[in-house]
Amino acid sequence: MAGRPKNSKRNSKPILESQYKILKSYINGMETFQTTKTKWLRTLEILYMTGMRVTEILDLKIGDIQKAIEKAELSVYVKKQQIIRHIPLSEKSVKILKKLIENESDAESYFIHKRNNTKSTLNPNSFTKEFNDLIQTVLGDNYSSHSLRKGIITEMGVSGINPKIIQHFIAHKNVSTTLNYIKPTSDDIRNALLR
Repeated sequence: MAGRPKNSKRNSKPILESQYKILKSYINGMETFQTTKTKWLRTLEILYMTGMRVTEILDLKIGDIQKAIEKAELSVYVKKQQIIRHIPLSEKSVKILKKLIENESDAESYFIHKRNNTKSTLNPNSFTKEFNDLIQTVLGDNYSSHSLRKGIITEMGVSGINPKIIQHFIAHKNVSTTLNYIKPTSDDIRNALLR
């Protein structure tokens, strides 16, 4: 299993909705090849809506996304725990996924990137570093691709969802790991206490 690149910070800040919108706007405004823009937009969207790890999204194929759209649920094999993770998708997420693959017909093509379907030439560490560099250019050094995972966990936690449910959703072995991700802000605490 590939290790985490040095600039993929575990102690990074969570990417919440406001940071996600800034990143999305930046990617949409990039002056680059459409394939590069599509790669980063797909990466951002899938990480934001699912809380998956970068290494998990790199194995997704167009066919996986097509099935997810049909079922409103994405099924992903989590190598780290050797389990299948079932990720429910909102109507909004389904619409976003439909738009992201509207011109794709080959179910065996990869969702995030173009690579030879019989032999992987993509280095997950290099891909993660590139995406982290993009995130840090836009949001600063305190953010990384892992911030998207941290963001969904934080948002679920501060909205009052039982930590055991979040643990199961995010595929952590221990609930203590999940609790370490939840970083409520002063506003979150104030809103929880005001009745």
